[in-house]
Amino acid sequence: MRLKRAILAICVIIFAVLFANGVSILNAAFKKDNEKYRYNRMDSYENNYIGDNDSNVNMLRIQEESSIMNEPAVNLLVLGLDEYEERADSIIILNYSPDAVKLNILSIARDTRVFVDGKPVKINSLIAMGGEQKMIDIIEKITGLNINYYITLNFEGFRKIIDTLGGVRVNVPFNMNYDDPTQNLHIHLRKGVQILNGREAEQYVRFRKGNNDRQGYADGDLGRIKAQQEFIKSFIEQKLKLKYITKVDDIFLILRKYMRTNIKLGDIKHYIGSVKNLRNEDINAYTIPGRAKYIDGQSYFIINRSEVKRLIDEKFYK
Repeated sequence: MRLKRAILAICVIIFAVLFANGVSILNAAFKKDNEKYRYNRMDSYENNYIGDNDSNVNMLRIQEESSIMNEPAVNLLVLGLDEYEERADSIIILNYSPDAVKLNILSIARDTRVFVDGKPVKINSLIAMGGEQKMIDIIEKITGLNINYYITLNFEGFRKIIDTLGGVRVNVPFNMNYDDPTQNLHIHLRKGVQILNGREAEQYVRFRKGNNDRQGYADGDLGRIKAQQEFIKSFIEQKLKLKYITKVDDIFLILRKYMRTNIKLGDIKHYIGSVKNLRNEDINAYTIPGRAKYIDGQSYFIINRSEVKRLIDEKFYK
């Protein structure tokens, strides 16, 4: 029972975090249980950079070894791809302290400006350039956090998890109406408190603005990020309960099918005694500091590296 509750807790945290924009199918299946992976930096023959300054970035590779279980804090990177599997439009770090039983959530804007081979690109394009390795390496440089685990997910799995757990109660702040046939994206939600099923929850976390320019979040993508963070807290508060233990097997099968990760069963067992005690008030959500700016006709989010360092040093566990 304790193991099942821990698995449910981790599944709820993982799936609550989903998806800023248009996630599609990435991959299926866990790695085999007897495989051990970790991230090792290795010198890159390319010059990669972050922010507004040129800074060398190393590529990352995954090698065999025991799971990282003795760290005082653990960091999980959650990624979600667009429908073409070329962009990681959801980029979120879960920073968890087993000792303190505290969870920090850091959202990184998809338009964050980084440099690859001396050229500016948006961070969400890195997945097509080098997969999780490239993304993790640059995020480690941006934040100073060591990414222990990653998980890449898709919206189909998200919808199935929400439906399996009976939906999520959310206060939709205003009427949401948006149609984009090119993405097969259709959002139609009414204002007010309601229980959203999987498809409706997907609409809620993807909405940024309507077809009418007067409708949407005043601060655009940052508004959407805030809504997603509130969704995370609501999901955890409502679903991290004993009555959902019977759903664990169904959740685990969905999780296996619709994600790629280096999380092992042994890692879940390790955190049983801590994660199951996580409360809603123990969760804090942040957005990476910076500002939106147009540069050469492109819309970017420029990180404030001194503010990022201050945030990580003051609020995050290492």
